[in-house]
Amino acid sequence: MRLKLTALTVFCLVFSASCTTQKSPVKITPYKYHYGSSDDLPIVNVSFIFTTNRPEAQAFDTKLQMYKELGILNQYFVDEDNQKIFKFKIHRYYSYQDFSKRKCDLANQLNQPRALIADHIPGAVKSCFPRRKSKEVLFIIYDSYGDKLKYADVTSWGFRNRGQPFILIDWERLNYQIQAASVHEMGHAFGLSHVCAPKATKATPTNIMTSYDCKLGSGGLRNLGFTKEQLSIMLDNYNRYP
Repeated sequence: MRLKLTALTVFCLVFSASCTTQKSPVKITPYKYHYGSSDDLPIVNVSFIFTTNRPEAQAFDTKLQMYKELGILNQYFVDEDNQKIFKFKIHRYYSYQDFSKRKCDLANQLNQPRALIADHIPGAVKSCFPRRKSKEVLFIIYDSYGDKLKYADVTSWGFRNRGQPFILIDWERLNYQIQAASVHEMGHAFGLSHVCAPKATKATPTNIMTSYDCKLGSGGLRNLGFTKEQLSIMLDNYNRYP
C-alpha cells in the first residue's frame, strides 16, 4: 500500500470545489453502522462508480465497500446537534468492469497521467451517465494525479453541477480517512463553500466544510456537523434539484 504525504492544495470553481490534504496510510478496516429510524428524512440516491483499475485499489471495488461508504454518509452527514439530514440510499453500483464497458470520455479524463481539468468533467459525466434518477448523486471513485505529486496526489472534488451533483473521491480516501472526504465533498455537491478555522491544527475539531483555503489554519478534523446556515443552503438546493 502506498504512503502519500501531500501539502494542502485547494481550487474552487463556481460549481465545484477540490480538496487536498495531508494523508495517512490507507488500509481496509472493519466498519459497522446500525441504521436508526430515518423514514421521514429526504432521500438522496447514491450511485457508486469505480473508475480506476490500479491494482492496489481493487480491494475496494466491491459492493460491500460501497455499503460501507453509504453507512459513513448516513452516520457523519449530520447537523450541529448530530441529527441526520438525509437518508442516503444506494441506487446503483458500477464496478470498474461495468464502467470500462461504457467506453466513454470520462475514463480518458480520469485515467490519464495528467492533472484533472475540472471544466471538462461535468460534460464527460453527463455523456457517460445521461440518465439520472431524481435526487441522485454520483459517487465516483478515481485515482487522482497531480503535476507535483503524480499519483501520490489525493485531491477529491464536489460538483453541484446545475442540479446533477457528483463527487470525485480518491480511492485512498475511502473508509472515512483523511479528513472525512466523502462527507465534505457531499457538502459541496449540495452547494456549500469552504469555511476557515484560524489557528486550527490537524487535531482541532472543526466544521465538516473547513479547509486550508484561507491559509489561517489547518482544515482540522472536519468532525463537527453542519451549521443551521449550511443546513438551510443544502435543503434549499435539495428541493431545487430535479
